[in-house]
Amino acid sequence: MNSGGSAVAEARLLSEFRYHQRLLRWLGVMLFIVSAWTLSTLIPSYLALAPAQTLSGQSLAWSLSQSITADLDQDKLQWAAERPGPHWASRALSFPAEAEFVRVEFCLNNDVPAETAAVLLASVRDGRLDFNRQYRMNSFYSGVAGECFNEPIPRRRGDGPAIFQIQLINGPAALSLNSLDVTPLEENPVWRITRMGMLTLGIVLIVLVLKDYLAVRPRILVFAGLMTVLGILFGCCVSVSLKADIYELLTGGRSIDARHSMQALLQTQFPLGGFSLFTFMHAVLFCGATFFLGLARRYAWLDMLMLAPATETLQLFVPGRGPGTRDMLVDWFGVAVAVLLVFLLRRSQRVRAFLEDQGVNENTTGLG
Repeated sequence: MNSGGSAVAEARLLSEFRYHQRLLRWLGVMLFIVSAWTLSTLIPSYLALAPAQTLSGQSLAWSLSQSITADLDQDKLQWAAERPGPHWASRALSFPAEAEFVRVEFCLNNDVPAETAAVLLASVRDGRLDFNRQYRMNSFYSGVAGECFNEPIPRRRGDGPAIFQIQLINGPAALSLNSLDVTPLEENPVWRITRMGMLTLGIVLIVLVLKDYLAVRPRILVFAGLMTVLGILFGCCVSVSLKADIYELLTGGRSIDARHSMQALLQTQFPLGGFSLFTFMHAVLFCGATFFLGLARRYAWLDMLMLAPATETLQLFVPGRGPGTRDMLVDWFGVAVAVLLVFLLRRSQRVRAFLEDQGVNENTTGLG
């Protein structure tokens, strides 16, 4: 009896030790998140390659679609359309060949409802007006008068002329700006070193938190779950260029033949939409990881809930990428769906029997 009681006590102590060890590891991840946001605020990510170009006061440089009117003086830029859209205004721009990003800055003069206006930028490369690598180019803007936006849009070294386009999605609609500037940028060398170190540290901390799953059974469920987590990390850490290549492979990509005259390109409406496909894929991956690991271990869903803000924070250190509250909510939705599925499956006697045969009870598991 004493021997049995001692074994139980030792097992309880070991369980408590592992619990506190796991808690400390997640605390390390949370400290990483706080440090990451602090560093991203303190260290500028980009350096200007040339002075900002002011796009106001140059009405002749803009090419307008039909049924759109413009008032482009030194103090404001205003576009309006009375008929159903879409409508657009375009102009050609040139940047230094070594520019890696273009910062677009503007402030609203009027209230803009959701899905009213879009800001787009595409560059000529290899005879095509290429949209595939412009990860954040198709940005729908909405806000109140006086609100300002600052958007670094990715380019590639060696890209040719660019076309900047403002779209009014549906008429009647109006967009009024009191400023519109574009600035060619290159990455800050100090930030490059910092982001590479922080990206590596973040991945290591996440791996340390999840490595305990290697001792969990059944192995097949854990393997499937960890491989899915690996897919999540890959999706968060890939560059804009590689992500665009994947997008082009999956969808055929988006580009326009640039062998036409520049005037013809200026009169072309740019395609809207972006990489929403990847947002859906992330939800599926979080759902899959939570499902497999949740069948094998109790409270695996808590790990996945914590993983969502951690992976979003990692994107602070990937050029051209950035965290998003909406993306994190989508990830959590995937976790919630998986929790429901695990709960329903574990109500099945057959599933319970299978998991018990695989030693799941030894993992102190169960989500239902």
